[in-house]
Amino acid sequence: MTTQALLTQHYYGLCERTSDAFLSEPLNAISNLSFILVAIMIYRTYRDHQDLKGKWIWDLHILTILIFSIGLFSFIYHIYPTPYTETMDVIPIVAFINIFFFSIIVRIGHTNAFQTVVCFLAFVGSTHILVSQFPNAMNDSIGYLSSMVALVVIAIYLHMMRRPSSHQFLLASLIGVISLFFRAIDNAVCDTIPIGTHFLWHSLNALLLYILMKQVIRNVNRDARLRRMAMMKATGRHKWSMK
Repeated sequence: MTTQALLTQHYYGLCERTSDAFLSEPLNAISNLSFILVAIMIYRTYRDHQDLKGKWIWDLHILTILIFSIGLFSFIYHIYPTPYTETMDVIPIVAFINIFFFSIIVRIGHTNAFQTVVCFLAFVGSTHILVSQFPNAMNDSIGYLSSMVALVVIAIYLHMMRRPSSHQFLLASLIGVISLFFRAIDNAVCDTIPIGTHFLWHSLNALLLYILMKQVIRNVNRDARLRRMAMMKATGRHKWSMK
């Protein structure tokens, strides 16, 4: 491998990119299509949902648009990496993470204004501390660690509250940790895995976002769903008493 290739690889921190060629990262680029697919699937899910059809649910719409943007701008970055395209890659990711956790705190935690602010600031503050103290740790992946920890905390909370969605958040946490592992080791396995593992970070994260967004939809719809279940149960008892 030439000196220039090594410098390029080190600069971008990606095994698959060994030159400045337009399509030097085919797997890293193409794997971003999974985010766009997830955005389309999620949109169709809540567009046709019996309890959400025709309603403006601000966080669902914004988060779906951000997932689409993550796929689009990450695709652009991995075919044409520059400081500008890198910034455009990061912005929708950061926006999604913060809006998602704000939404989950309110929708799942049912927190009041003070509790919401405290939880959100704790999340943002812990992320800032990790990034500022260990800026290049885990192959520049340290900023995502607090997000994975937060998912684990949410899963534990839901389990303690005996909420069925705890299993989905636990699954999301597991997928998140595995995906973060693949992102973190990408630049360390170049000799043994020339294509790297960054594309697995993309693919698993798309699956992670699909699971999480399904849970957002589930909790947006929670009151209507519980009322429907109660009516079905009451109707069932009524029919039984008539026999």
